[in-house]
Amino acid sequence: MDDLAQPFADRPSARQWTSLDIAVAAVLAGLSALEVVNGHTSAPTGAAWYIARYSSVAVSCGALPFRRHSPIAVLGATAAGLALLCALSGEIVAEFIVAPVTYSVASAASPRASLRAVVPAAVAIEAGALTSDAVGHGTAALVVLACCVIGWLAGENTRARRSYLEARLERAAEREREQEQQARRAGAEERLRIARELHDVVAHAMSIIAVRSGVARMVLDSRPDEARETLGIIEGTSRQALQELRLLVGVLRGDDSEGPEAGREPVPGLAELEALISRVSEAGVVVGLHVEGTPRPLAPGADLSAYRIVQEALTNVVRHAAPASAELTLRYRSSELVIEVSNDGRGRPRPPSSARVQPGAGHGIAGMRERVAVYGGKLVAEPTATGFRVVAHISTEEVGP
Repeated sequence: MDDLAQPFADRPSARQWTSLDIAVAAVLAGLSALEVVNGHTSAPTGAAWYIARYSSVAVSCGALPFRRHSPIAVLGATAAGLALLCALSGEIVAEFIVAPVTYSVASAASPRASLRAVVPAAVAIEAGALTSDAVGHGTAALVVLACCVIGWLAGENTRARRSYLEARLERAAEREREQEQQARRAGAEERLRIARELHDVVAHAMSIIAVRSGVARMVLDSRPDEARETLGIIEGTSRQALQELRLLVGVLRGDDSEGPEAGREPVPGLAELEALISRVSEAGVVVGLHVEGTPRPLAPGADLSAYRIVQEALTNVVRHAAPASAELTLRYRSSELVIEVSNDGRGRPRPPSSARVQPGAGHGIAGMRERVAVYGGKLVAEPTATGFRVVAHISTEEVGP
C-alpha cells in the first residue's frame, strides 16, 4: 500500500501551467471571435469596428500565458482589451479571462498593492460594459465584477497560505541553525574535556615509566628478574597509554561540530532530500530532482554541507521567486559532487513601499560559499535568462560501508 501514488500529489510545473493558459486563451478567443462574427443588432458595424473587436479579443486573451511572469502588465492589457470589447459588443465570453489574471495579481502581491491594481482595472472594464448599447451589457458588468471578486479572493488565499509556509520554512531553518550552534558549543566543551583526559593519561603513564625505568636501571645487574618485571610493567603501561592516546586523537580529528562522531543527534544529509523537497513544494516551488552518476556515501561533514547548500538554495527560490519551478541536479563524479539548483522564476512583484531583496544579498550565499571552501570546492551563484542558478562543487571522498 505504501508504494501506491497519492492522487494529485504532483503539482503541475510552470511549463504545464503555461500550456494550460495557452489552451484556455485559445478557447476563449475562439468563442469570443464567434460572438463578434454573430454580433448584436445594436452594435456598430463596419470593417473598422470588426478590426477593433478582433484586436481587443487578441489583446485580452493573448496576454493570459504571461500572467505568471508579469501579472500587473497582463492585467493592464486585459483590462484595456476587455473595456473596448465590452463597449463595442456588450456581453462577451472573453470576460471570464479576468478571473485567472486577477488571481495572479492577488497571489503575487500584498492585499493593498493588488487592490490598487485590480480595482482600477475592474472599473475600466465595468465602464466599458455599462456604456455599451449592445444587448446584455448589464449581464457583462455583473460577470466582470464576479470574476474580479472570485479571482482576487482565491489569489489572496494562495498568497496568505504561501506566506505561512514560508514562515514555517524560515522557523525550521532557524531551529536547525540554533542546533548547529549548540553542537559547536558542545564540541568545544568536548575538546576541553578530551584535552584534560589527554593530560591525565600522558602524565600518569610518563610518571610510571620514569619511576620504573629508574628502578630497572639500578637493579639491572644485581636483580635481573626484578629488572625484567619492571621492564614488563613499563611495556604494558606504554601500550595502554598509546591505545588511549589513539582513541583520544581519533575523537579530536573527528568533525564533532557537523558529523555524527560527536555522539549527538543525527544531523541531516542527502538522504533527507525528499522530505526537504516536499516542504519546499508546499510553499509554491515545484522541485524536479535529477541524479547523474552513481550515488555513494559521503563523509558526514560533506554530506551535511551538501544538504545545507541545497536547503539554502531552495529556500532562496521560495523567498525570491515563488511561485516557480526549480531543478535540482546532483552529479556524482570521481572526486567531487556537483550540486546545481536553478529556477525559472524572475521573482514576485513587491509593493512599491517594500524593500526589495536581491538574490544573494543576504548571508545565504556567503554561508554556501564558506561550506564549499571547507572542502576545496567552488560556488557559482548567478542570474540566468529565466531566473537564478546556484552551482556548488564539493570535493568528496568515498566512504566504505
